[in-house]
Amino acid sequence: MIAISDLLNGQMTSEAATRDDFLLSRIISRWNELVDKNVADNVKPVKMERDILFVDVKNSAFKDQLKFFAEEIIDAINDAFEQEKLRIKEIRIAKGFQIADKPPEKIQSAQVTKSEVSMNTITLPDEEIKACEDAVAKIVDENLRQIAFQTMAAYVRSQHLKLANGWHKCARCEVLCPPKDTFCVPCGIKEREAMVAELYRIFYDAPQMKTHEAQKLLLEQMPHMRGECLPEVVESARVSLIQRIANKVRFGDETSPDVLRLVALEKRLPLEKLTPAIIKRTLLDLQFNLADGASLLRYNARKSSRK
Repeated sequence: MIAISDLLNGQMTSEAATRDDFLLSRIISRWNELVDKNVADNVKPVKMERDILFVDVKNSAFKDQLKFFAEEIIDAINDAFEQEKLRIKEIRIAKGFQIADKPPEKIQSAQVTKSEVSMNTITLPDEEIKACEDAVAKIVDENLRQIAFQTMAAYVRSQHLKLANGWHKCARCEVLCPPKDTFCVPCGIKEREAMVAELYRIFYDAPQMKTHEAQKLLLEQMPHMRGECLPEVVESARVSLIQRIANKVRFGDETSPDVLRLVALEKRLPLEKLTPAIIKRTLLDLQFNLADGASLLRYNARKSSRK
């Protein structure tokens, strides 16, 4: 029998995810009126999680500018949905695996689809009623015990209803998922994070690997992620790894292992085919992503003074 604490925690997690999906759909429906046309054309909301709005930024120039108009977007959303108690605290640029996640429109349509079996038709067998009674038997207050029993019984009935309508257990845990989903929301997030981590490892070991090759290799190891491992997600992982390594490389370094792997990733070449000319030219292209910006400014200042 499910413990009361586990029951309530699972219920709260599921309700929070459903609430986030609903709020995201409300924001998307009014996005064009909340922001100006230039922003609407280049920035799209894709995920809502714990009062944080994740957006997909199509134009690379807007990624740098997002911090300047983020507060304005936050205020516009909070003002527009004040009566619905929708509050956004932060806006972040979404990762590739978040962008590839299931759109809220599909989630919402799945939720409003009429079930073949209704809650009124669900009757608990005597042994499950007895199990609910036993689970709350130690609660001294009679009213509180009755409330706890009704809550548990309603939860068990809802589980039966979901199973009757094609829901199944998450591939990682005991939470029930809609028929078309493999994982529940929390496990789905963990699996996508594990997928991205594996893509990092693949590209780190073979920086020359093409997108479709990395996708094929990932799916051999994680076949259950076939619906999530899209080409754009794979490419996003490569770009993210390039940025991570670039953040560790000091300006002026042209020989360290990190530099060689960074150049190999950017040029999609095996390490043994890198030449000093390729390394120097690639680092010049990536100079603004490197760790030591102060040295870069001094270098550019000296370069300008020589002209």
